[in-house]
Amino acid sequence: MFQQLRRLQALTQKYFPCLQSHVDSVLIVEIGYHEEQGRPLTIKGLLLLELGAPATVRRRLQRLVDMGLVHKRPVSHDRRICHLEVDPATRVRFAKYLKLILRL
Repeated sequence: MFQQLRRLQALTQKYFPCLQSHVDSVLIVEIGYHEEQGRPLTIKGLLLLELGAPATVRRRLQRLVDMGLVHKRPVSHDRRICHLEVDPATRVRFAKYLKLILRL
């Protein structure tokens, strides 16, 4: 069991060395999930999921945006609201990562 967990950690570091905390990966997964469901998250929606302290979630989200892993897209009918989207290249990396995990 722990050997598999070590392999999982190694894969995570290999595919996502830029993710510094568990919150980073949780944010990307939640944003991607809601995007797949056809209901993209807003920053307020992300905060309502209570994934961590609001300041931490905002700070980690901004870091992901600055690194280009997540994008904020203004809504056409109200420029104050932004939908959150996972970058296509990040989506591809997660797909490869998931295939490798399923083989463990």
